[in-house]
Amino acid sequence: MSSDPAAPLHPPRHPPSLKPVPVIGVTPSLDPGRRLRAGADYWYLNRNYTRAIASAGATPVLLCPDTPVEVCLALCDGLVLSGGGDLPESFRSDAAPNWQARVPGEAESLERIAWERSVLQAFADQGRPVLGVCFGMQLMNLHFGGTLHIDLSRRSPAGLDHGGGGSSLPHALRVAPDSRFFGGWQPPAAVSSSHRQAVAEVAPGFVASAWAPDGVVEAIERGTLIGVEWHPESDASGSAVYGRWLQLLQR
Repeated sequence: MSSDPAAPLHPPRHPPSLKPVPVIGVTPSLDPGRRLRAGADYWYLNRNYTRAIASAGATPVLLCPDTPVEVCLALCDGLVLSGGGDLPESFRSDAAPNWQARVPGEAESLERIAWERSVLQAFADQGRPVLGVCFGMQLMNLHFGGTLHIDLSRRSPAGLDHGGGGSSLPHALRVAPDSRFFGGWQPPAAVSSSHRQAVAEVAPGFVASAWAPDGVVEAIERGTLIGVEWHPESDASGSAVYGRWLQLLQR
């Protein structure tokens, strides 16, 4: 034992690696005192996301706007943008700052939107994989210059009911056979759909790679950036989608 009284009884222990498996950051939704507890802000996330990531062989870590972007990059190998509230038709519109008054249903927090755009861009700049799910795919499409159908129920003629507002409905899925991400994959008979909005104009540089039976775009991709409109963490497609996405870390 050391004779130095200031010396620790045991040397500091450092794990052999802080990342024995890939670490994946996941973004939650912000409830500003409307759903969980009045007058208090809460972050919340369906546990299916973290379970799907862990089942695919990675370690999930929850992130939020209180986490600096540089810390997200230091901690995480990849990023999952989870579901959330409504978004504007386009970030290119001069009316975008006032969009909450025009969007049906519950608008997503402006704080979350701004922070997720920053962290999305940071991961994209470094070529790190990003998976956008539902709101996450819509945000990805808007951020890189695409547009949204602001309310699918207003379509004429009407298509499928894609759920949303807390409801989840199943529908079939068609994937592009030449998709770099989905190529060779046979989707299950039905996937879990829960969204009022959807991609209209696909962002420049991205391609649509999956569709619902009514033609609604259900997936977009650009290199290591993948967006899915349905919720694979909540249906039989989860192991394939999250597993394939984690393989992008090896590219």
